[in-house]
Amino acid sequence: MKYAVLVLILLAVGCNQPNDRVLSGVTVFRTKDCPVKNPFLKDSLPDRWRFVKLETSDDCLIGQIQKVAVHKNFIVVQDDKRTLVFDSTGAFRNRIGQIGRGPQEQLSMGAFYVDGQGEFIGVYDILRKKIFRYGFDGKLLEKVGYAEEMDFIKDMSLADDQNLVVLFTNAQDYPNEYGVFKAGNYAFRDYALPYRVTGATSCGVAQPSMAKNNGMFLMTSVLNDTLYTWHDGRVDPLYVIQTGKQAFPQKAIDDGGPYDYYPEVVSKAQKKGYSSGIERVWLTEKFGCAEYHIYRGTGTYYLNNELKEITFHAVNYLIWDLKTRRAIHYSPAGTWGSSLFYPGRKTFCTATENALVSCIPAYEIAGIDRAKMDDDPIYSDPRIREIVDSTEENDNPVIVYYPLDSI
Repeated sequence: MKYAVLVLILLAVGCNQPNDRVLSGVTVFRTKDCPVKNPFLKDSLPDRWRFVKLETSDDCLIGQIQKVAVHKNFIVVQDDKRTLVFDSTGAFRNRIGQIGRGPQEQLSMGAFYVDGQGEFIGVYDILRKKIFRYGFDGKLLEKVGYAEEMDFIKDMSLADDQNLVVLFTNAQDYPNEYGVFKAGNYAFRDYALPYRVTGATSCGVAQPSMAKNNGMFLMTSVLNDTLYTWHDGRVDPLYVIQTGKQAFPQKAIDDGGPYDYYPEVVSKAQKKGYSSGIERVWLTEKFGCAEYHIYRGTGTYYLNNELKEITFHAVNYLIWDLKTRRAIHYSPAGTWGSSLFYPGRKTFCTATENALVSCIPAYEIAGIDRAKMDDDPIYSDPRIREIVDSTEENDNPVIVYYPLDSI
């Protein structure tokens, strides 16, 4: 597979430049030129946010969340043990798949993807070497074997109706970030984007991000300020986000590797004044949203009587119009919105056609200091107060939709 590496860009397209300044199909956003704006509030109130409390029962208790996907009237949540389907009101509908040794059961349950056109959920089973396809009602539709190159993946997403892109575990034996397979029979097509940093074990240390909405597909790359897209049988750069920091040199990465813990590499880049790359990306019908971190210093804490170092960074978002390529800069840090519900305080987990979506753990909601709620305008919304008052520590998470109609 052919993909481009940006070595030198002679022209740059700022956040408010017209489309004809795009260089060779690559748009360059300079965050310092972007106006600072909060696109999620109207008249300082969250009037259009939507809240969905996921039902809590013995049949659907959610553990450590791995992935959330929203499709039409369904919310699909995968934790470290199973995949569950809720409706748009948060009511539990059914499980997807069952672990067991029966002919219709999975031996393992890994990453999943949603095929909106085919109306099924594909769940990866590394032990059976198959992808199990289920309807949204949990009924098993078929089992399809996959090519041997698909082993040890962490995530998967359709790039289009013909191609499935998978994200590999970041370890020495798996040097590529992505692989592309045929969506119908999972036959191998090619690898893409070698990892700039690898882990010492197969548990993985870095997790790039993929996003898809309608005809657009984007992927990040570890310690990289470029966003790539799948187009016409190849991976090409589409956007570059210049955060004011230079790219982290490969030699500086190699000098400390292989790594057991990816944040070690991120912290190293930030402390030396380099960019740690684009962390995650999301797509709605009209807008793209990329998350990046800016270093703010270090601190220490004790763990098992041993002094550990912790790195502090500010989470930032670049949000841009997919057609006009005009962009804004948004950060939840340093605003009056100290509320847990403030957009981006809990990083977005997915996107719909017109909204970015967060998944807020119940134990964090239950831990909110009620005495401080009156000082935060966000809590003047009665819906949020009702959620706080009715949420217990062991409840399932709350899904929050943040509509994004204009920037």
